[in-house]
Amino acid sequence: MRHLTNSFRFAGAFAALAAPVCAQETGATTGPTFKFEGRLGAEYNSNVAVADLDTNTGEGDWAATINLLAEATLTPVDKLTLRGGYDFSQSLHQEFDAFDLAIHRGYAEIAYDFDVATAGVLGNLAQANLDGDEYLTYTQVSPYLSKQFGNTLFLRGAYAATEKEFNGRPERDANSDALQLDAYFFLDGVKRYIVLGGKATEEDANADEFDYKSGTFKARFVQRFDAMDREMTFRLGAEYEDRDYDNPHPDILPLPATTSRSDKRTVIDTQLDIPLGERFFSEISYRYGNYSSNLLSADYNEHVGAIKIGVRY
Repeated sequence: MRHLTNSFRFAGAFAALAAPVCAQETGATTGPTFKFEGRLGAEYNSNVAVADLDTNTGEGDWAATINLLAEATLTPVDKLTLRGGYDFSQSLHQEFDAFDLAIHRGYAEIAYDFDVATAGVLGNLAQANLDGDEYLTYTQVSPYLSKQFGNTLFLRGAYAATEKEFNGRPERDANSDALQLDAYFFLDGVKRYIVLGGKATEEDANADEFDYKSGTFKARFVQRFDAMDREMTFRLGAEYEDRDYDNPHPDILPLPATTSRSDKRTVIDTQLDIPLGERFFSEISYRYGNYSSNLLSADYNEHVGAIKIGVRY
């Protein structure tokens, strides 16, 4: 020639796969309920990049973006919740069309409330295409436990087993294991809360230079407030990852390669959600990413701004 955008850090694109898509509360038996969301938007990225391929252009570009989500939820018996869905995202760049990214993701989740805690399993299967060609297949299974403590604290711990297959790049195929813990502190119910989390990951790739261990820490603040006769939502987040590779990388000078790769990644993002009526809404967002690495092609930063118009049912 991947994010969770035209900056399209591909790792960022898939960060959402680790997030719980099933409500953590289970209730009385109900029939199926359905949800649909669609978004159209425009985005500018100051440095179009493919983080999973350690490639960046050093140049900015505009892109049109499309996001679709369809989801169904069912509570067949008391305390048991089933949920499944499909989402699709697409970027269409003005100049760098080789970086046009389409992601198809299917997911399924089962959760049971045992009173003392809720236990569940979340599965994700995703395929990503770059410029119309299959690029990456991503499979993840993640069992988890969660617990609500009164009205002020919610904890969720999870293990995730992930398999990545890169089409035409078998040296990057990898399996990883991760442990994650997230804490939600409710300051004013769901109108104002803080999320703190940490994750430890170990990834084993086909090529030794891509094996790594990492620690990730994140913080997020969410505030809902009334303005112009509607309830808006403001979000502010930060994430830091310290990633150390296990073996020397052939592209890190001086030769012969004796230095292992080391990355430090910092992302700060903010978003404002604005309702435009009963069904329609808009999103305005900004993200700054600083990717520091002793591998030159993976050492860069980016600024990404976006605006989207959406509808949900």
